[in-house]
Amino acid sequence: MYALAYIHSWAVAIDICTRIGRRIRSLRLGRGMTQVILADHAQITREHLSELENGKKEIGVRVLERIVSSLGISLSLFFDDRIFRG
Repeated sequence: MYALAYIHSWAVAIDICTRIGRRIRSLRLGRGMTQVILADHAQITREHLSELENGKKEIGVRVLERIVSSLGISLSLFFDDRIFRG
């Protein structure tokens, strides 16, 4: 039972990482920003941003806040599913 719960939790975490990454990419492209520009504004490397956008890494709250702030929106708006679809 524990192994099944762990697998489910892992799958949910992967889905969340993918959804957050897609949302970051969508906002970045909608603002005409390159990965280099957004990464520089958010004080992370372009490689790290790429991994986040592709759902390969879990994002920390502080990094997410810097990215979202660099995109010009609030965290609450970032997570508003009524506005974003992916």
